[in-house]
Amino acid sequence: MFFSIFAFMRKLKGKLILCLVILLSFQVQAQQVEVGLMLGASNYLGDLSNETFVMKETHFSASIFGRYNFRPKFSMKGFIGYGRVSGDDKNFESVTRTYNGVEDFKFNYFRNLNFYSDIYEASMHFEYNILPVDLNSYQARPFVPYVFGGIGIFHFNPKTTFEGKTIELQPLGTEGQGSTAYNDQKKYSLTRLCIPIGFGFRQKIGDDFFLGFEAGLRLTTTNYLDDVGGVYGDHQIVFGASGRTAVLLSDRSWERDPVNDPNLNPLTENFVFEEGFKKSDRSLNKTDMYFMAGITLSYTIRFRGQGCPTF
Repeated sequence: MFFSIFAFMRKLKGKLILCLVILLSFQVQAQQVEVGLMLGASNYLGDLSNETFVMKETHFSASIFGRYNFRPKFSMKGFIGYGRVSGDDKNFESVTRTYNGVEDFKFNYFRNLNFYSDIYEASMHFEYNILPVDLNSYQARPFVPYVFGGIGIFHFNPKTTFEGKTIELQPLGTEGQGSTAYNDQKKYSLTRLCIPIGFGFRQKIGDDFFLGFEAGLRLTTTNYLDDVGGVYGDHQIVFGASGRTAVLLSDRSWERDPVNDPNLNPLTENFVFEEGFKKSDRSLNKTDMYFMAGITLSYTIRFRGQGCPTF
């Protein structure tokens, strides 16, 4: 995980340098720049969470940011964050619903899918301070609540564990993406746009330090954060396009029958779902979302022209 974070940070090094130059160019205006970090938790809303936050699927997240306070009530923040999201149908095994005309069907029990994915985000947030901030004095307002919205990009890569190995799901085309039979279905991109929205507050704990809390939801432009978004493909087509592992992970209902043996020809397994059956029957939002929240600590960089501390 840490090597992945390091590689991501290296890719963004040029962008960080550019942002720093832009921020420093404002120093003659004697306004405040903050740098900080956030440590907390991440979670997601999607098909494998039944569109709810499942607390047991909460993971560690970490972020760094730089904030430019250009007006008493307005700030701009560059944000680079890491988090993990996951979901598992086993969390909802007892839930029943009407599915494909069958009442009281244990959809999650038979769908039996799971995933996890590391999330790497780079975004720009525009903040509105509910209470104005004095930008030029050490005696600035000690408590600052705010709301924010923005735009960014994020990278994800859904995976699962099968036969003791970690398997990347996107290359398999588990819904038949990339096969000649479903040539209108392309494999989904692993880097997409996101729209962060949320709220936070920070409390002054010294002349130059703020301690606070921030919580933000990320609206995304993909329904495949969890590799689930459409309908089941034909098992023979998935097998022919991507092989044994792909078809066994595209429809894991076969695992619910103890007599099935994955070492046999996978097309002989007892699958519950047929081609065209809904793999995702969500009703609220058509795209997946993820959430990051945590404790923030920021340091104010003061430039010439700003007030001196009092003793």
